[in-house]
Amino acid sequence: MKPWKGKRGRIAAGASVSLHAAVYLALAAGGFFTLFQQYTRQAGVTEVMVYNAEDLAGAGGRDAAGTDEDQGGAADLDSSAGVSGTLTNGEAASPSLDEVGTAADGMTYGTISQARREGVASTGAGTVSRPPALAGKPQSASQSGRDSGGTVRAAGPGKNEAAAPAGTLQVPDAVADILDALRKKFPIKLSEAKTVPPTPAIPPSQSNTTIITAENMEAHQDTTVQQALQRVTGVTVNEMVPGISSYVKLNGDDRVLILVDGQSLANAQGSGYGRGSVDLTTLPGVGAIDHIEVTKGSGSVRYGSGAVGGVINIVTKKGNRNESSLDAYTGSWGSHGLTLTNEGRAGKTSWLLNGSIRERQYFGFPNGMPTDSSHADYHDASAFLRINQELNGHNSLTFETSHDDFHGHSATFWARGWYRKAGFYKGKYSEEKAITEAEAKRTPKDKLVDRREDYWYPNKNKVVERLINNYSLIWKFQTDKDTPGFLRYFNDYQRTYWKNHYFTRSQGLEWQNNWQLGPHQHLTAGAEWTEDMGTNYEANYIDKKRHNQALYAEDALTFGKFTVTPGLRWDDNSTFGAHQTPRLAMNYKANKDFNVYASWGRVFSPPRLNDQFYITSTSHGNENLQPEEGYTQTLGFQYQAGPKTSLEGSIFHSNLENVIRWNRTSSYSEAENLNEEDKRGFELTWKQKVNDKWDYEGGYSYIRTKVDKGAGLTFDTTYNQPNGYHAGIHYHSGKWQAGADMTAGTGRNDTYYRNNSYVVWNVSASYSPDAATTMYVKVNNLNDEAYDLYHNYPAAGRNWQVGVKKKF
Repeated sequence: MKPWKGKRGRIAAGASVSLHAAVYLALAAGGFFTLFQQYTRQAGVTEVMVYNAEDLAGAGGRDAAGTDEDQGGAADLDSSAGVSGTLTNGEAASPSLDEVGTAADGMTYGTISQARREGVASTGAGTVSRPPALAGKPQSASQSGRDSGGTVRAAGPGKNEAAAPAGTLQVPDAVADILDALRKKFPIKLSEAKTVPPTPAIPPSQSNTTIITAENMEAHQDTTVQQALQRVTGVTVNEMVPGISSYVKLNGDDRVLILVDGQSLANAQGSGYGRGSVDLTTLPGVGAIDHIEVTKGSGSVRYGSGAVGGVINIVTKKGNRNESSLDAYTGSWGSHGLTLTNEGRAGKTSWLLNGSIRERQYFGFPNGMPTDSSHADYHDASAFLRINQELNGHNSLTFETSHDDFHGHSATFWARGWYRKAGFYKGKYSEEKAITEAEAKRTPKDKLVDRREDYWYPNKNKVVERLINNYSLIWKFQTDKDTPGFLRYFNDYQRTYWKNHYFTRSQGLEWQNNWQLGPHQHLTAGAEWTEDMGTNYEANYIDKKRHNQALYAEDALTFGKFTVTPGLRWDDNSTFGAHQTPRLAMNYKANKDFNVYASWGRVFSPPRLNDQFYITSTSHGNENLQPEEGYTQTLGFQYQAGPKTSLEGSIFHSNLENVIRWNRTSSYSEAENLNEEDKRGFELTWKQKVNDKWDYEGGYSYIRTKVDKGAGLTFDTTYNQPNGYHAGIHYHSGKWQAGADMTAGTGRNDTYYRNNSYVVWNVSASYSPDAATTMYVKVNNLNDEAYDLYHNYPAAGRNWQVGVKKKF
């Protein structure tokens, strides 16, 4: 071992222990800080008592009049953002310190729905204007108001009684004596602390998060989640066969957690290539989606410790309006699609039903040979159903189920060409009949030229069949509060035939709750139990099971413009034992126009079932694989440069040990642990609104990856977009909308990929003769660029689509 490597390991271990200790201390300090600053003496009590969330703000009712009038239904744990795009704590997909929305000033941060309940608006800085808490003694049950459920409530705005002190905790006399003595020595008196304006329960953004709204997807005529994601700066896709299989990468890493309404869809068996766990082609159709939250880098501890690249949360529509819509299209390569969506509300019941059928006969690409109609054809029928039943003013049940039935063909390809590499001719399949007699007569000297003439030929068609049946039942409680919680049971099943037969089932229980412990502290805690099972008959493993239990807590502490959020997760895995993964995030909201954030988190990612148990004559899994461990860190900012201009940027770094990869260079593929993987990069995004009709945006990302296979860190040549570019210009006026978007990549290894760079233009236009009808046309890969996102698998060439959407 090199001296520096040993020293670096000791330094890393010391830093890790120190950060673990910092997280533990911060969690403990948060609880003491709340008790120390927010207590009142209460004779006759024997334990600490805390007002409920609305009482902490002195709110006597749901609205300013204190009447508890229902304003469109009880606040839903994962209801959609409002028209302005702002996500509130009561309306976010899953209450999270990282959840954000786009406020009127263009910054991305969350506000609390309590502002609406008190009849006041959020300020540009993300704070909430509240009437000052009135001094007074705690009210008895007979003095205070009661909600419809009979819960004792403190008086407040909209009531005739005095409001309870915001954030009050009642403590016994003995405890109060001790706290009184300590408070006399505290440099900031409680009365002075109360003069500090309270801050939001959900702080400004502490992560690199982008929100893709339903309106944005509709303006670009997206038909898949993948199309929407690829417009986000720094997002790339590993795409084997377009429309058949693809996996997303965030911050250059495909270890990405994908959720639907806060529930993970991760496949325990893993993917056929890379470290991804959710195939983008299996996600719900865009007709069912309200918005998509894309968080890069270290996410909340509630999401687990294996999401190195980040987290994508798909939030579905909530059926708060009675409406049906039909979307029908036709296009290139015999493709057709039909989507029907119905959402509505009847009394306390709301629902969303989305069903779609899409099909294609084949797909084409530049420099490709003619092929039969079975090349990459598919027929896909999918459905999504969500029913929400309000039980009373503060409880509800939600049932969600999704179904997908996919039949089609994948393919492998020949890639023939002449390379200068290692001093010899490297021409694959040179004996195939497709090589002409003239080409076969080339001399070795002729073949060693500095040019590359690649032609992709479909080689073999492979049958692909996929059946997905998922369902979940969620009990949501305290839905009328700013601190809702939930208990969820889920059961996900997937059966896939792709050369082999794969069967996967994941089921589990999840509990989560939130507490607003005064105006300066928001606590989230939860517990999980999951069971994963996998079977692959041809790969010689049947009913392999794995269990995991987890506890987590996250405590957001706000000090003026500064918010720090320590978090800790504990997991007990039936295969790899117990481990702890802390996270520390913070942000400084300098003013309404500028926010800076930083986060650090530990990583623990166990092998997939295929990594350990997949054994065939050509592929060998490894039961002795070690889990991947390491850390991720991010530093970023958000700046509103003017009423029409915004700039965002971040730098990130991840470092993992025992990285799992399949070595495909030998006579058979084998899963192995590499020594180390190191990713670094940065990204910038600029958005500009020119006027009411025009806007444009641009983004750049840089990602550098190094791996150590035993001989030290060296550059990884397999990443498909070291330098990434995105630009778009959009027009909207009256009944017309149009846009052009460009994605590009440079710095690619041109002996691994077809070319070292690519540029792709997508354009769309739509016309709405009335509010219920939209006719649209779009062209993807307008310039017919020939490139591959996955080694030697061509991306789709130019293709068009024409459709109509009708609401009724």
